[in-house]
Amino acid sequence: MLLRPTFTFIPPALPLPAERPPSGGEWIHEIKHDGYRMMVRRDVSGVRLLTRNGKDWTGRFPTIVDAAARLKARWCLIDSEAVGYTGHQIVCPS
Repeated sequence: MLLRPTFTFIPPALPLPAERPPSGGEWIHEIKHDGYRMMVRRDVSGVRLLTRNGKDWTGRFPTIVDAAARLKARWCLIDSEAVGYTGHQIVCPS
């Protein structure tokens, strides 16, 4: 019997301000672009994009939905930040 994971809403890991990034090889840093924090959820029912408050914004970002649908993974939950890109620069929606 193949068990399929079922996801409930999991809030994203929100960044916290700091005076300087932590040091050491076990840390990964990301740049905050001031976009929309999104949870990209893929399971047997398809792909959904959820805001940090759990609102379904799947229809607002069809390019992200299409990309997630093409992943080799059948099930995943990706904590992400949605921003636009014009081909020359990042465009922040806020």
